[in-house]
Amino acid sequence: MSDPVPKILFIDAASRYGWARGRPGEMPESGSARFAREGASQGAVAWGAMSFIANQVQTYRPDEIVIEAPLPATLVNGKTSLATQEILMGLPFAIQGMAYGLQAYNVSVARVSKIRTHFIGKNSKGEIAKPAVWRKCLALGWVSSDDEDLSHDRTDALAGWSYAGTVLCPQLAQPVDDLFVKAEERKRNELAASKPQPTFSERF
Repeated sequence: MSDPVPKILFIDAASRYGWARGRPGEMPESGSARFAREGASQGAVAWGAMSFIANQVQTYRPDEIVIEAPLPATLVNGKTSLATQEILMGLPFAIQGMAYGLQAYNVSVARVSKIRTHFIGKNSKGEIAKPAVWRKCLALGWVSSDDEDLSHDRTDALAGWSYAGTVLCPQLAQPVDDLFVKAEERKRNELAASKPQPTFSERF
């Protein structure tokens, strides 16, 4: 009998992307990377995205793949180049195509406005929302201040994964309201304080 709790893979798709995966209610895995080297062609970026999703489907075998929906062109005109807009609009298409070819049919998109409202309580602009998302991921223990990867790409993907979990499996998804987050942070601090500190013997 298959596990009723779905494995969710969330992708914040851009040339530099973030990803998060796991079952709702569990500690998620996450990270960020580039689909291709900086300045690479659109074809190289698309191929990197397709290679990434192929590897995820074949090794992790997610039950649900959720991609952050690109912003409409009317909202980014003048803020990014046409080439960047084409990449942002094209990546979900490329990812869905590769997933379909590998018989991973449960692929959907999530709007950033809904993700931010779920995770930080309001749909703030990026310069406000991204640091707020980062801080909440840190408070939840999903990233640590000494991690090598502390990028907003990673924490944005974690916020998207959290939102997807509440939609797909609301009864098991971990709460992210401020009261719960503060309680979890306090538990970790108390646990850390209760651990015996290492001692060092003096030798001369």
